[in-house]
Amino acid sequence: MKKLLVFTTLLAIAGSGACVADGPGNSSSSEASNIQFADGTGSSGVEFKHEGGRSEAKWMPEVLAGGVAIADFNRDGAPDLLLVNSGSVTSEERPANARNHLYLNDGKGQFTDATEQWKLEGSGYGQGAAVGDFDGDGLTDLFLTDFFGDNRLLRNTGSAFEDVTEQAGITKDDKWATSAGFSDLDGDGDLDLFVVKYVAYTQQTHVATYNNRLRTYSAPYLYEAVPDQLWENTGDGKFIDASEKAGIASEPEKGLALAIGDIDKDGDQDVYVANDTTPNQLWINDGKGVFEDRAKLGGAAYSEIGKEEGSMGADFSDLDSNGHLDILVTNFQEETTAYYTQEDSLFFREISDAAGIGQTARQRLKFGIELFDADNDGDEDLLVANGHIEDNIEKNSETVTFAQPNSLYENLGDGKFKDISEIAGAALKDSQVSRGLAVADLDGDGDLDFVIVNNGGTAQIAFNETVDQGNFVVLLLEGSGKNTNAIGARLVAKIGDKTIERQVMGAQSYLSVSDFRIHFGLGAAETIDELTIHWPNGDKQTLTGVAANKFYYLKEGGEPSEFTPGSRSEQ
Repeated sequence: MKKLLVFTTLLAIAGSGACVADGPGNSSSSEASNIQFADGTGSSGVEFKHEGGRSEAKWMPEVLAGGVAIADFNRDGAPDLLLVNSGSVTSEERPANARNHLYLNDGKGQFTDATEQWKLEGSGYGQGAAVGDFDGDGLTDLFLTDFFGDNRLLRNTGSAFEDVTEQAGITKDDKWATSAGFSDLDGDGDLDLFVVKYVAYTQQTHVATYNNRLRTYSAPYLYEAVPDQLWENTGDGKFIDASEKAGIASEPEKGLALAIGDIDKDGDQDVYVANDTTPNQLWINDGKGVFEDRAKLGGAAYSEIGKEEGSMGADFSDLDSNGHLDILVTNFQEETTAYYTQEDSLFFREISDAAGIGQTARQRLKFGIELFDADNDGDEDLLVANGHIEDNIEKNSETVTFAQPNSLYENLGDGKFKDISEIAGAALKDSQVSRGLAVADLDGDGDLDFVIVNNGGTAQIAFNETVDQGNFVVLLLEGSGKNTNAIGARLVAKIGDKTIERQVMGAQSYLSVSDFRIHFGLGAAETIDELTIHWPNGDKQTLTGVAANKFYYLKEGGEPSEFTPGSRSEQ
């Protein structure tokens, strides 16, 4: 949350982007895109309004929440929605209108509010969510982060959530937690938990700031950084704080988001942390849960000109098909969405302008981010959730707005992008104050939809109505051990002369996590010729001739079976 503070000169240039030459994705176009998203909020059954308690006091957390988790909580094969609400910064008691909500999906994109039925509670001031089967019983559990540090671990019983925070050993520390993610970080077969922390901010340490005599939300530079936490799963339903042992506690920065995956493809899980106005971190795992930050050495910590940025969200993908995962990071207004292309093992170069996302990205303040195949052509497109942090910014600027339109960039097939936001359908027309973002095939038609939580506003459900899209394959994986979600699995699909890789990621975006099901766009191909699954435990399994336009369930070591989202019987 990098700030536009007292100096109006910063505001004068906000949103201009004029100094950047047009890249491949910045040329204007009046033609319609075949990628289209319809706003399905009103017809979906989801009626969620985020309550952040914005006030004249301008408490810092009020404009940063909330998040969304997409997961199959009731094991019917359809992705359900967990939407995180906030409340009031001045009270740890959650107002009645600021409840978290669980919506169960019928598999066709119609949702039923199951909040009461599933006994979903929420205290404190909610931020984000993480999901994963921490106890290995086959049910996806839930972790909720909190501004007051009163984070909650909720065990899924199959029909309700049970708060097991205290018995699991997760303690309250009064430190502001933002994003979190589950993954097997020490390679012992169960899911550990990485929790990102922000700054040492409380009502007592709050500093009032002004811009042209207008009260503003205070900047992160006014507060000390708080170390992130790594909770090690001991395998018996309990966790211990392994932050010091893991090596992540000695370098505190001001974290807002994380992406978890095997960035160097050595078989273990690495963590990228997006930090606000301090260097970003790339924690490389030694395979046993001890980490070394390689972001500065590898060129993934700073902007193209070597400056810290106001980083908000992060995601991984091999966008240029060179066999290495790239990192994309959303940043503050007048900063790009950083595109760190991995040119060699753990060496990166920032190429956002050359890739066509620099100029238009500078015109927005960016939070949630998702790399996903919107048109099933085999490459991943880019969706970014935008919205400023100053609700009175328009009184100080003629060019910057509080609510902003979200951004969609089409991948041109070589890791370069074209901004199609204005021609990609009704779901991208309205300006919002968007924060958390996640993707999944919500309606079971083989293409990826998205969900956005808007700060102080109604959550958006957007359905993919892309014209002439390609074929697809969706895989629901189940690991054979305690990591039943198969978080960390890496899949390599050979389709003709093309190779596509996907990973089951434990976290990405901002305060959010997307569906664990793996989605492959095949273009015109009717089969995946060869599909290799690198399971989290190191085992490898290869399938051949995987037919298109089907949903498959695959338990490790078994044979794939077809299922229908919303009506999958227990395997």
